[in-house]
Amino acid sequence: MPDVQRLATKRLVAMDICEKVPVKDGNEIHKPYQSDPSVGTYTRNATSSAVSVSDIATTDEYLSLDTAKYAGFYVDRLDEAQMYYNLTGKLKKRSIYKLRDTIDASILAEYANATSDVDGGDVAGGTDGQGVLLTTSNFLDTLEAGKAKLAGQDVENDGDWFLITDEANYYKVIEKLLTSVGFKVADDTIKNGFKGRIAETDIFYSRNLSTSVVSNHNVKHWLLGKKGAISFGMQKDSTLEVKDLPQNTDGTIKLGTDYIIWNLYGKKTFVEGARELVDVQIRY
Repeated sequence: MPDVQRLATKRLVAMDICEKVPVKDGNEIHKPYQSDPSVGTYTRNATSSAVSVSDIATTDEYLSLDTAKYAGFYVDRLDEAQMYYNLTGKLKKRSIYKLRDTIDASILAEYANATSDVDGGDVAGGTDGQGVLLTTSNFLDTLEAGKAKLAGQDVENDGDWFLITDEANYYKVIEKLLTSVGFKVADDTIKNGFKGRIAETDIFYSRNLSTSVVSNHNVKHWLLGKKGAISFGMQKDSTLEVKDLPQNTDGTIKLGTDYIIWNLYGKKTFVEGARELVDVQIRY
């Protein structure tokens, strides 16, 4: 139905930083990676072999399209008749939002596959092994610490680095810092969580970041990296199934309709992508 498809294509925060992988037949997408070539010293006029080349080993990796999610609800005819608004339409929209959030959170959970992390020990005044206690004074230090990790992992900055923060720290710390130095936040704000560029890095915020406990402190796992580091494939976009007059468990008929919206997708951080991500641990 048109309203379902319109919401199904609504842009996610995580979708701005993913590599969208074309999906064909089958349930796996293969992406092999190769070992590095060897480097040697050439000896001029050597009597034996002057050049020795190494064999290149290929290792297969694959993205499995095996995550199926659904949101379902039942609407009684009498309930719908007595509502002054479109109950079914409202619930369908809410279902799409729930599925969207599920995909978003799943992609942002890929922080766990990042090659490196930033914690308090990487920021002036912080404690090694603990999350960063973010302030207006150390935000830029935190960002630069993460960018240094990317540079140390030979990740080129082609203008496509990103940072996804949580919404509370964005408004309480980052926006306060930016406005204090004359940055016009409102002029640079774009919909869907994109908040502009800081230090050549696209800044987003999301309420779907992962949380965990690190050294007895609760932390939010911000995600810093290069766009395309995480691969995502959607085999079946949000699809509406409708069953009118469904049966009760005793075989009697219910005067209403079951609605089920489902999708099928997969996400993966390949070996090459892992070095393009940094897990930035922020205490809260």
